[in-house]
Amino acid sequence: MSDLKVEGTQAVLTSSSGGAAGKYMDLVVGSRRRVDLLKYELITGCFGYWPGALGLWLRRQFYRYLLRECGSGLIVGVNVTLRSPGRISLGRNVVLSDGCTLDAKGREGDGIIIGDGVFIGQGTIVTMADGTIEIAEQANIGSYCRIGTLGHTRIGRKVLLAAYCYVLGGGHESSRTDVAIIDQPNTTRGGAQVGDGCWLGARVTVMDGVQIGKETIVGAHAVVTRNLPDFAVAVGIPARVVKMRDGTPPPGGAHASVSSGGGA
Repeated sequence: MSDLKVEGTQAVLTSSSGGAAGKYMDLVVGSRRRVDLLKYELITGCFGYWPGALGLWLRRQFYRYLLRECGSGLIVGVNVTLRSPGRISLGRNVVLSDGCTLDAKGREGDGIIIGDGVFIGQGTIVTMADGTIEIAEQANIGSYCRIGTLGHTRIGRKVLLAAYCYVLGGGHESSRTDVAIIDQPNTTRGGAQVGDGCWLGARVTVMDGVQIGKETIVGAHAVVTRNLPDFAVAVGIPARVVKMRDGTPPPGGAHASVSSGGGA
């Protein structure tokens, strides 16, 4: 498979090598084996868009044959996109809502690992170009979120992400001015970490390399550029701690009362 971490999806698609079929197999199926292509096309083509209860039942029965691992009780909505499904593991009672995407392309890392009881909201994208994305058990990921990585990004147990949250796990080198940024190498600070029990309000952005402590609340529209401690309440751009949920003084002595805003 092509080294997507270096070349990027766009470069692979626009390159003159590999042919259309090879590019499709690399980027979508995740394998150059014809049997894997046939299985992917038959299962997604026949059942991916089937509406109603029958469609849910058919996808529960057949999508497991595409995935690396799949627990019981899977619910897959219509128009769900799976890319490189052989690098995707799902626990029990996972819900993938309509129109979401799980894209596990790459060769390095463990791909996408989703624990028991996780809910992935409508239109959400979980994507990588190598690496590992782990969404621990009973996390609830709201609609139209984006979770990406080039490293190892983890969303903890029972985390609540409201709609339109972005958790970023990579970036671009930008030190050269004689070369367009898009042509400079991808970089990563190892991925982002969202601790167990956190609540991120609507449209929160978590930058690559940031660690958010357990049971922390981040207010709507905040941009988290540095680590946050356990049991904090943080707001703003960049996000700053304004209150501690355990009653201890916040870092820097700031005091405020704040609501996180933005339900799931």
